[in-house]
Amino acid sequence: MITVLSASQQNLNVQPFNKRMETTDQLISDFIESIRAEKIKHTISLLRQNFPDLIFAKPYSPEITKILLTTSHDELFHPEKVKHKSFADATVSGLLLWNDCEQEAHTLAQNINSPEGSYFHAIIHRREPDIWNSDYWFDRTGAHPVFPLVYDYVSKNFPEKIVKKILVKNRWDPKVFNKAVEEAQNDGNAADSDLKTIQHAELLFLIAHSYRHTIG
Repeated sequence: MITVLSASQQNLNVQPFNKRMETTDQLISDFIESIRAEKIKHTISLLRQNFPDLIFAKPYSPEITKILLTTSHDELFHPEKVKHKSFADATVSGLLLWNDCEQEAHTLAQNINSPEGSYFHAIIHRREPDIWNSDYWFDRTGAHPVFPLVYDYVSKNFPEKIVKKILVKNRWDPKVFNKAVEEAQNDGNAADSDLKTIQHAELLFLIAHSYRHTIG
């Protein structure tokens, strides 16, 4: 079993990846099992059926949008205690992004002065699509603890052709992935399932990272 986030895991950089996984569903299941915040768990349970496209579609669920925009951090993360507001904001921005709420996710992310805020901001611009702006925000992000997780996921779940194209120099570089996404869009392959899956896994790892640091 692939553990993404559990009570026993103290460092998101050392998650075990011991088994090939063909979808992101197990990542979501493991994340849900680890969450004590009831409204966050409920929101992710509603979102799990949404597999976002490379480019924004219309918002998936008005109910989720309402929950995320009208619920205070204290209530949203209850019974956990919010210890770091910027990570809480990042978690909400990531969930809005998963829900295809482009404007709401962008408004929140651009006001988070942290690597997580820049990372979510970059993904938002990638999905607009505005690759130049996305690259700019990835430069602002710098090397991030999520990178090794995405690298492991891609290297162990995709054929060699994809791995060689995405994991240049044996590392995860989101700007290289941006280039692959831009090429797919230009070639009329914006629905590319492999790229969608990689992007979704990247988003899940970043949300899980932000959630854990909100409460820890």
